[in-house]
Amino acid sequence: MKTLYTKMNSQGNDFIVIDTSSQNFEKSQENIIAISSSENVGCDQVLLIDTSQPDHVNCKIYNNDGSSACQCGNGLRAIMLYLNRKFSGSKSTIVICNKSYSADIVDEQRISVNLGVPTFSEITGEAFDGFNKLSGLIVDVGNKHAVIQSQNLDDILSLDQVHSFLAGAYVKSMQNDLNFTFIQEGTIRDNKNYLRIKVKERGAGFTKSCGSGASAAAAYHLIYNENVTKNSSVMIQQEGGVLEVHLTRMGQLF
Repeated sequence: MKTLYTKMNSQGNDFIVIDTSSQNFEKSQENIIAISSSENVGCDQVLLIDTSQPDHVNCKIYNNDGSSACQCGNGLRAIMLYLNRKFSGSKSTIVICNKSYSADIVDEQRISVNLGVPTFSEITGEAFDGFNKLSGLIVDVGNKHAVIQSQNLDDILSLDQVHSFLAGAYVKSMQNDLNFTFIQEGTIRDNKNYLRIKVKERGAGFTKSCGSGASAAAAYHLIYNENVTKNSSVMIQQEGGVLEVHLTRMGQLF
């Protein structure tokens, strides 16, 4: 059976969007892996959406290894653009894992998503080469990110060592729902509104851009840099481009 899909890209974060309101799609792990493979269409995540009510859309997210996820910031922006192009709507509520996110078309260049108020828990561990101190926060923005400062984001081997160490210590307690966001150390010390990050997403690996990772990094920045205040914006640089994350006075992330 043929499946109609839309291929979308947000700063190098790659999606296959499938509207299940007008067709059936077998969401088995094998099927997700097959369609996500670079030998077929290829993507970081598959987004299954029900657009029966375009202003209130239910969504399921699957990583390219077939596992499910409960949040994807860039994916939410992609869905809002899809809804705008197909139904001409400028705002919608997108529901993932029983949690609602408000998405809006700001203008022709920007889409805003309210990720709500993040929660935090501390992590600590042994030191690794390339890290002055292996410490940070687990930031929950709908999905969980271990946010850690690094001296060198380009040293993938070192980042993978830290990922392996913390994954063994924390992933099981997080019900396997833990992503890793690495912040270039100098940027968090020297800037109040700019960070450079690299994200290793659960089920997808290192990606060129991650919206929830950018939001988690901005929330972390708010705590660790005394020059950052609420009701301000932080520009988050990733390989795929720059995302703007706004911190409201109420602590919400957009």
